[in-house]
Amino acid sequence: MDSPKHTHDEHGEVPRGPEMRDANIPLVVWTGIGILATLFLCMWIAAMQFRWEENNSPKTADSPFSQEGRMPPEPRLQVFPANDLGTFKEIQRKQVDSYGWVDRESGVARVPVDRAMEMVLQKGLPVVAAPKAAGK
Repeated sequence: MDSPKHTHDEHGEVPRGPEMRDANIPLVVWTGIGILATLFLCMWIAAMQFRWEENNSPKTADSPFSQEGRMPPEPRLQVFPANDLGTFKEIQRKQVDSYGWVDRESGVARVPVDRAMEMVLQKGLPVVAAPKAAGK
């Protein structure tokens, strides 16, 4: 098989340089310039809109940066959860190991767990009579 030969122009010479029939250099350059111009136009529009929004936005205390001294609404995140858990356990331990009123008006009191177990052993659990069946 014969390999294809270079094409020759009318004079029989092989042309040198870029192939002008496949690439339109001025069109490529103008397309690049158009893309850059569009990019800069979009950036300018965005900058103008940002300035307009900044100048026309209300200056209220609704900004999250203006609330530095105020606490957020409940529930709040724990800053030191281990300390909070230790404090909670200490309070619970004191309530379990001490006497106190749960509801003074209705006469409900709290006794230490050890004492409550002794009282149950001495007196037994209260017995509630079973309700009678309606048909008997």
